[in-house]
Amino acid sequence: MGRHPSPGCMFDLFFLLLFLFGFAVFLRMDWIYYVFYVVGGVWLISHWWTRRSLRNLSVSRRVPAKAFAGETIRSDVNFHNRSRLPIPWLRLQETIPIDLRSVDQYSTVISIGGRSITQRRFTLHCHRRGYYEMGPLSLYTGDLFGFAESSWQETRAHYLTVYPKVYSLADLGLPSLLPFGTMRSPQRLFQDPTRMAGVRPYASGDSMRHIHWRASAHEDALLVKKYQPSMALSTTVVLDLDRSAFPYREEYSGSEWAVVLAASLASHVAEQRQEVGFLSNGEDPRSGTEALRIPSRSGRGHLMGILEILARIQMRDMRKEEDTSNPEAEWISPISLPQWLPERVTHLGWGSTLLVVTPRLTEPLVWTLHSMYRRGLNVYALACTLQPQFKSVQRQADALGVVAHQVIWESDLIKLQT
Repeated sequence: MGRHPSPGCMFDLFFLLLFLFGFAVFLRMDWIYYVFYVVGGVWLISHWWTRRSLRNLSVSRRVPAKAFAGETIRSDVNFHNRSRLPIPWLRLQETIPIDLRSVDQYSTVISIGGRSITQRRFTLHCHRRGYYEMGPLSLYTGDLFGFAESSWQETRAHYLTVYPKVYSLADLGLPSLLPFGTMRSPQRLFQDPTRMAGVRPYASGDSMRHIHWRASAHEDALLVKKYQPSMALSTTVVLDLDRSAFPYREEYSGSEWAVVLAASLASHVAEQRQEVGFLSNGEDPRSGTEALRIPSRSGRGHLMGILEILARIQMRDMRKEEDTSNPEAEWISPISLPQWLPERVTHLGWGSTLLVVTPRLTEPLVWTLHSMYRRGLNVYALACTLQPQFKSVQRQADALGVVAHQVIWESDLIKLQT
């Protein structure tokens, strides 16, 4: 917080008052003394009033901390004047990021009465996902004569997280009955109470909740329900944000669409009340490091945590200068998915589902995903940019146990839906 009175006008008027006083003393004219007293008094009162105005003004801002891309939200700024003296004019200048603006300028001039509260509302349009800093808010005020001015600037930062858009799998042109979540297991460690497999005689230690009362009454003996064994399997969404993997003209649109796909897949799994995790070779601008792995869990709160990472995540660029000793040598990015992914999915158990969102489905990536398929994972690959030879790579992936789809940005999405 800071107040900065304008010094230029203050010094000009100060020298003017000195000149009037000297002129009055030299000529010994009463009316010049009168002008000196009036102007000097107004000058002193104006400075006292202006400084007191901002000292007794409380400013509070109310803006949502979270929103989704495409939403329109409101930012309310409340002004509470605790003094009996009114504030004749107050100019406020709000600093809004470009991606949140709905108008060009966020500034206005208001007046606040004594012991009163005034509110100003600004509209924000969330054009795209991201992590935005709101402010600072700057205030400028002064007296009616222009003798004094003072300013105030907000020091506390306000942050807004804009989540990416979320679509249903039907809107994306994808089959909505992918084998996420619970699968039947050959081991009898877990039993699914929703899958009844018959009845058996009651044994000591069986829970009373598992007794089949209707069958027991029919057989005149206590019978207990038998359930099919099952195991809860997790789903992990992998997002490829290696800049070198995206076509040059589709870096922005392709990467944003990839984030939307990852968010939609994670939301679909969470809505089925199944565990979902997240992996990415992108970068989190808040920490400046590689996006952290989010372990598989269930629940609405866990999904919002994934969406918060997806709101901030950006592409990573690991390209380096050519090797002068061997300029013809091909350099492979250490974050390219075929090299980056294998060691990060070693913790996934048999039967888990792996959903890979990548700009292009290449042959090295297909063989990498095939190795995970041989480990017992259900592997799905979603290409999010235009790939002319996708059909041939898709046939190869199907032969190697990898289910591949192409979900393309813009007009091709409509074709997939129909």
